Amino acid sequence: MMTMTKMKMMTISEPVLRRGTLDDLEQIAIVEERAFGIHAYDYPSLRYMLKKTNAITVVSEVDGKVAGYATVYIGMKSRIAHIESIAVDPDYQGTGLGRRMLLELERISLERGCHKIVLETFENNKAAMNFYKNSGYVFDKVVNDYYVIPYDGSRNAVKFHKFMV
Repeated sequence: MMTMTKMKMMTISEPVLRRGTLDDLEQIAIVEERAFGIHAYDYPSLRYMLKKTNAITVVSEVDGKVAGYATVYIGMKSRIAHIESIAVDPDYQGTGLGRRMLLELERISLERGCHKIVLETFENNKAAMNFYKNSGYVFDKVVNDYYVIPYDGSRNAVKFHKFMV
């Protein structure tokens, strides 16, 4: 089955969502670097995300290649899930991969007993903020100087949450 997006007018094979493993680390690192540049997680951090017992990483695979990944930490005691990262290779942005991975993280979090998901993004990352708002996330607060490296001149983060039932 082929999918056509109006945003990019790009035809891609139907993506496969699956659990990420250490075998995906190299491809995830490439996606991370292409998606976030100087803000990308380094290799040891990505490895940690894949190995952490309360972390779940899903990858979106297109034609056998990792086109995106997303990681959520499951709060075992708090029952609050924290989305750590969602990255889509720029060649696949606008095709719905990010939304599919976000929905999968929400499903997994709910399945694991979490009824609230939290996340943060750069204050000046309007595309990400709109993505989360359009996905039902609610603004919580701005945290000053949250990030080490500024994005468009700001190191502030915007925190969001979503209750799931």
